[in-house]
Amino acid sequence: MDSMEEKHVNTALQISNFKVALNGFEKLVERTAAQKRDERAGLFVQKEDMIDYEKFYAAVQELFGPEVKNHDVKCFYRKLCNNPDVPPDWCEIFGYYSSEDDSLISHMDEENLVFLISRKQRVVISGSRRRDVIKCIVKIPQLDLLIAASQRGLITVFNNQMRIQTSTNVTDTSWITGCDYLSQLKRIVATTERTIIVWDYKAQGSSQENYFVIKPMDHCLLCVCVVPLSDQLCRDDILLGDDGGFVNKFTVHSDDFGLKQAKTKKKLQSQVLDSKDFHSVKRKLHNDWVMKIKYISTLNCFGSCSLDSVHSLVLESLKRLEDNSPVREFSMPRGANTFCYCIKANVIVTGGDDKVLRLWHPNINTKPVGKLVGHMFSITEIVTNEKDQLVISLSSAKVFRVWDIQTLSLLQVFHDSQGGPGDMQIYSMIYDSNHGMLIAGSTVIDMYPLTKMIQDTKQIPRTHEREINVMLYNKSFHQVLTICSESIIKVWELETGLHIYQILDPHGFNVELTSAAIDDSGLIFATGAYNGTVKIWDFGSGQEVKVLPEGKDWKEDELWIKRLFFLKAQEKHQYLLLALERSGKVKMMQGKEDTICLTVIWELPDVVPVLQDGNHIVRLKTATKDRGVPFPDVTLIVEQTSSQHVTNPAVGIEVNCIDLLQVEGYNMIVAGTLNGVIILWNFVTSTVKELYRPEDCFTENPDLDPKRFRINDILFLFRTPECARRSSQDSVCSSSQCDSSKGPQSSKGSKQSIHDSEGKGEQTDVTVGEQQPGDKKHVAETQPPVLVTAHEDGHLRLWSIEVMRPLIYGSSKG
Repeated sequence: MDSMEEKHVNTALQISNFKVALNGFEKLVERTAAQKRDERAGLFVQKEDMIDYEKFYAAVQELFGPEVKNHDVKCFYRKLCNNPDVPPDWCEIFGYYSSEDDSLISHMDEENLVFLISRKQRVVISGSRRRDVIKCIVKIPQLDLLIAASQRGLITVFNNQMRIQTSTNVTDTSWITGCDYLSQLKRIVATTERTIIVWDYKAQGSSQENYFVIKPMDHCLLCVCVVPLSDQLCRDDILLGDDGGFVNKFTVHSDDFGLKQAKTKKKLQSQVLDSKDFHSVKRKLHNDWVMKIKYISTLNCFGSCSLDSVHSLVLESLKRLEDNSPVREFSMPRGANTFCYCIKANVIVTGGDDKVLRLWHPNINTKPVGKLVGHMFSITEIVTNEKDQLVISLSSAKVFRVWDIQTLSLLQVFHDSQGGPGDMQIYSMIYDSNHGMLIAGSTVIDMYPLTKMIQDTKQIPRTHEREINVMLYNKSFHQVLTICSESIIKVWELETGLHIYQILDPHGFNVELTSAAIDDSGLIFATGAYNGTVKIWDFGSGQEVKVLPEGKDWKEDELWIKRLFFLKAQEKHQYLLLALERSGKVKMMQGKEDTICLTVIWELPDVVPVLQDGNHIVRLKTATKDRGVPFPDVTLIVEQTSSQHVTNPAVGIEVNCIDLLQVEGYNMIVAGTLNGVIILWNFVTSTVKELYRPEDCFTENPDLDPKRFRINDILFLFRTPECARRSSQDSVCSSSQCDSSKGPQSSKGSKQSIHDSEGKGEQTDVTVGEQQPGDKKHVAETQPPVLVTAHEDGHLRLWSIEVMRPLIYGSSKG
């Protein structure tokens, strides 16, 4: 009995201790979530108060002990950062929802299968109503998000891990018939039988349930798709098919929904808009229901299919909706339920109630170029895997058939045997090329992975197919962001190498990305392209937040974005970016909450021609008006000099790289030019100075490399007082060991080159006195910054603050 009582006491004590630890953990989550909400709102958080992952992990270990796995804590912290309004359940800290990677079942017959059925994954939407079904599934490749719309009005957005990111319930008496993504308005459009729904899925809090209802409609809407308009900003075209055989084109703008209005106004859950206020055209193309409508960008036309045996498939440009000209029609017995286009094979595949798959050349509508026979029931869905040249067809009996589109051979047949008679129907199917997954929607969402995708997880992945332009580390999420010359953004887990998500053509088709930056909080990042466009993205989801669109008169060779920096904004819900263009101009961009566009609000004056005239120090006139930005508006106070240098067009003098230092006592921008000049902008002393100029840097010499003086990168190195305190002990300990071996020359140093034999005309030595015992009290003080430059000639040069100090504070010495 004593042992039993002791066991009960120990158990009760453990439960009590766990409850105390759990209470402390909930408070930690509340503090972290509040801080992340402030960071998302643009509020500045002191570094010493910031709860980064290291602090969070240490606090969790202190509460629950070392049994908590680093991986589980990291997943929990990342979810908390991505969605601080809805923190994850506490049990996820122990990996409760994480499943171990079960070993690959090695059946001989599975090795040659296209899809590995044994590794099927299933997602059940808990918020859906009883007997509800997934009516439509849409993949957004550029955001790596998936949209699922149920028949009874539940619209759900999943992230790349198939976790619910957000959802809303459409309170309409009619059933939902389809959905798609408005790429320009960054909204989700859905259709019911009588209305069009436009929903802002990125809204936070109570605004998340707000959506717009466009009605009335002349006929019952059956399908919808969005026309991608890359050349149009804040405008989308929507194609609709109805039960009257009409194809409708609806044009929507951001102004139609008041997206630029202040968000402080109280809004109802749904706002009704009159459909007559929108520009729309329609044309009757079929004599029966329009079952499916798609826009095929490769062919620059739309396609619509119907149960009509004569006008079964129509393939035409959007202009044909506005006139009565003849259209391309494809006829087939009993019509077509669905179709898809294979880009590489250049064929359209149709399927319908006659159970036959037909392959059509887009320009030959007299007869199909091939047929695929085998289905025993009506064909309801067809999708394509372009990479592997596969076509997957689905029948009403939930039987999947996988075909090789090149050889027209059958590769695999499988069916979903789960569920009762009422669960037989699959209403939607897509192929996710990002993850190599076939996704089908019925009462649940089933995902069938490609066999080779499962096998490839055991191999070392290749990051990119092209050379990498940008690589950045997100210290908050412990993830790496890479961008290749093909303009594909990828995010990776640092420790495991897991591919988190990717963004294809983020600035448009064939627009190369040249620079990027991550905010200190790790929640957002920015990208710049060679055409001068700049975009801000949500790091956790890859969603576009703000954009600086391309201007009409822009010259790509001048506006190429070479550097990007995030600046601390003093106002809430505001973004500030500092950008360096290829022309040498330094600009500040601002993004506000009430608009999606970034605007240029500040530009640094061009001081290079003034310095070339012999003015090594130029005073700045600072504007008295404080606009709440990190750098004030300044103009150059130029003194007339007797000598006027004529710029040699063969010598590049543009700014090639910059860095900034904004800490207590310092507010500076340093720049390195193509001809090797180092320029320092000091906004504390209102001066701009030439720190260094190589000899003959403005003179052209045909016998020498014109790029020999170029500075490719420049960087401030600054030690905080805390860092100085840590390093001072090591310095004092090592000095006694080094003094006997180094000799008297070891105390010299101002600017050092990795190659000491070169650069005689550049060297400036300043003696640094030996540290005396009485100087120890100054060790913990803030150390002045050090400047590092990377040159075209292969040198890394460190510029001592002992040389820079008289220049920084306005002295004429040095």
